[in-house]
Amino acid sequence: MKRFGCICLIVFLIAGMLLAWWQRDLLEAFLFRFAGITAGENSRPMDWLEDHFSAGEDNEHPITNVKILARQITAGAASDYEKLYAIYDWVTHNIAYDVEKAANVDAYGSGAKYALEKRKGICHDYADLTRALLRAAGIKATYEKGEVHPAPGKTERHAWNNALIGDTWYALDTTWGAGFVDEEKGIFIQRPSRLYLTTPEELARLHSDPAYKEEREREWQRVLAAAAEPVYLQEYEARLLELFNEERAAAGLKPLAAETRLLPAVRQDAVAASERACREEEHSLDSLKAEIEKMARQLRLAKAGMHMFAFWDYPLPAAEELCRRIISEGETYLFEEGFDALAVALVSRGNLIVVSMVCLAYY
Repeated sequence: MKRFGCICLIVFLIAGMLLAWWQRDLLEAFLFRFAGITAGENSRPMDWLEDHFSAGEDNEHPITNVKILARQITAGAASDYEKLYAIYDWVTHNIAYDVEKAANVDAYGSGAKYALEKRKGICHDYADLTRALLRAAGIKATYEKGEVHPAPGKTERHAWNNALIGDTWYALDTTWGAGFVDEEKGIFIQRPSRLYLTTPEELARLHSDPAYKEEREREWQRVLAAAAEPVYLQEYEARLLELFNEERAAAGLKPLAAETRLLPAVRQDAVAASERACREEEHSLDSLKAEIEKMARQLRLAKAGMHMFAFWDYPLPAAEELCRRIISEGETYLFEEGFDALAVALVSRGNLIVVSMVCLAYY
């Protein structure tokens, strides 16, 4: 009977191992359960680094296995440095800052697993996930924490990472690199930036000097805008004209017609203005004025009033918000009598928005 029991046990173990091999995700758990292996700090039976919850790539079933994800993120990377950039970019593009959790940390999960499952987190979750992905990609990485000063008079606890490639240490703050919190609306705005993948010395200054941080962020925005192609937003142009006419009607003024014949020249001027804004240079309307004078007889122009507005903002505000900003400037011809038409062009370039306007009066 004892011999029969041993045979049954052996058969059971072999069958279990074959089944576990067939269901590979269960193999490790099976071995720990029946072989009596004791899990230490670096060897846990159900270590989430090894546990493959889901291999789907859609939003409903995201990958939560850090090793599989690290391999996918760094596929095609020719060096550890390229892997570093790929991991930083993935985290900053795909993990959102959890504003609700930040207000009540104890009520939520924590760490790399939480960030991957929820696709959001706070600084600890960002740093824990970044470290896990870097280590899974074979890069030595540390978890750093301390006090930072994100704005004048503001101090908070924060977490980030250092990573070693060759003999050089790099610093990564994937939380700040992912975007920012709109304090007025209480929402997170995903705006990935590589500004916070740098040297430990540079990151320390960004963490400690709010004025320097703001200066570097403006510089980064200008660099990105200069590299971006200008985009004409025709739907905004049409909507702005409608909104301006609503404001004119409220002021007892006649509506302005759309002057499309002048629109190409106005758009071209908006692009030129965006290029100069990227270089922090003043923009002159002289070129646009010369173009208008060339067309004056054809258009039967009696007079024209020109204005250009540049805004740095992200994401692109609604047309209603842009209308309010333009009117608040006060330096427009929108509420002057005697004008008959308007040519308005809006160009978006990175985080830069340029609005060029010409009010026209005909004879």
